[in-house]
Amino acid sequence: MKSAARVFEMLEYFNERRAPLRLKDLAEHLGYPTSSIAALLKSMTTQGFLTFDTKTRCYLPSPRLAGLLSWVPVRKFEQDVVLKAMLTIQRTTHELVVLGIEQGIHLEYIESIRSTEGMQLYISPGTRRLLVQSVMGWLLLSRYSDDHAEEIYRATIARGELTEQEFSLDQLMVRVRKHRELELSFVKARDLVRPAAHWGAGMVVMLVPVPEGHRKLGIGIGGPADRLEHKLELISTCLRTEALEISRLIGKEMNLAKSAPQ
Repeated sequence: MKSAARVFEMLEYFNERRAPLRLKDLAEHLGYPTSSIAALLKSMTTQGFLTFDTKTRCYLPSPRLAGLLSWVPVRKFEQDVVLKAMLTIQRTTHELVVLGIEQGIHLEYIESIRSTEGMQLYISPGTRRLLVQSVMGWLLLSRYSDDHAEEIYRATIARGELTEQEFSLDQLMVRVRKHRELELSFVKARDLVRPAAHWGAGMVVMLVPVPEGHRKLGIGIGGPADRLEHKLELISTCLRTEALEISRLIGKEMNLAKSAPQ
C-alpha cells in the first residue's frame, strides 16, 4: 500500500512541475528514502510508464502512461457542460466562479471566471489550497469515509503543511461530518486557520453532479464575504438551478448512450 501511495504522490508532483525530474528532486520533495524512490522509478521505467534520459539523469511520464486514461471523457464534460454552467452563474451573480478538484492533499482550482464587480478577488487556474483548510475541501472530503479524511489530514501534517496544534483531527472531523448534511456551504476566510485569501473574503461552494466514474468537482463563488452574504439567496438559487440542469444533461446523455445501436 505504501508503494502505491508513493507512486501516486510522484505522479502528482510530475503534474505540478510539468517537467523532467531527477531522483534527488523527487526524494527531497516527497521526504522518502532515496533507495525507495529509486526502486519505484526503476520499476515504472522498466514497465514503460516513465522515460529516463541518461544524459540529464531525469525521468518523465511516458506516452504510454498518458494514454492509460485517455478514454475518460473528462475534458468534454468539464469544458462543455460544466463551463457553460459556470458562465451562467457568473453572469447571474457577477462574482468570481471557480472549479476545483482533489489533488492529493490539495484542492486545485482548474478553471476560473473573473468577477465583474467593482471590488474583485481572483484565483488563477492552478492555484492550490489544503483540502483540510478550505470550504470546498471539506465538502469534497465529506463525500468519502472518515478514514479517507483522516488519511489526508495525517499526510498534510506529515508534510509540514499544518500542525496539530493549529488544527486538530477532531476539528477537521467536526467540519467534515457537518458538511455531509449540506448541499451548499458558505465559509468566510476568517473561519480558517490559515486564510489564503483576503481576511474579508468568503466562498459559497456546491459539488457538481457528475457522470458515473467521473472525478469529483466543486464550484465555488468567491468574493467579499459581506457582499456574498447579501447575495446568498440569489447565489444559492443559481447554483441549485445549474446543478439540476447538469443532472438533466447527464441523464439525457445516458439515455442516448443506451439507445445507440450496439
